[in-house]
Amino acid sequence: MGAAEDFIKESKKIKRKGISDLNAYLKEETDFFTAPASTKYHGAFEKGLVIHSLEVYDAAHQMNDGWSLGLDKESVSICSLFHDICKANYYVKEKRNKKINGTWHEVDVWGVKEKLPMGHGEKSVYLLQKFITLTDEEALAIRWHLGGFDPGFHFFWPSGEPAKQAFIQNKLVALIACADLFAAYLLEEEK
Repeated sequence: MGAAEDFIKESKKIKRKGISDLNAYLKEETDFFTAPASTKYHGAFEKGLVIHSLEVYDAAHQMNDGWSLGLDKESVSICSLFHDICKANYYVKEKRNKKINGTWHEVDVWGVKEKLPMGHGEKSVYLLQKFITLTDEEALAIRWHLGGFDPGFHFFWPSGEPAKQAFIQNKLVALIACADLFAAYLLEEEK
């Protein structure tokens, strides 16, 4: 079974109203199942996004179960599988010149063509809520899944430090951020 089929199989376990429409949208209107996860970092290859999403899913469930965190399994599934939905229809193939062994060659690279410049986690929450209702905890976990890599994490906003407050108040935020880092920097390092 391929990554796309594995993703659909796992997402069908979610009983949230609208999940079928969400899966149909991903399959029929986006490149979610063929897109890379990044331009040059983790998963920077075709199908990297769906593979990364499955790795985050596996890591998050292993952490939740292994450490007996007691977090709702459906919430863990939703947040881990769909945390990077913002990357669907985001990357484009481009050509660039690259010097290889002293000679310039035209090579294929991934570039970005943002159609909805909303921000990373915010965009994922926005897109998901077109199809399924998220709990506050799920919305926060998806919004802040980049942890310290999110620019908003480092700014003092008028209301305080929302990212740090979200991590303190909500274990799901920390779990998804940890699983995302684990998948991106440890699991995908091995490939």
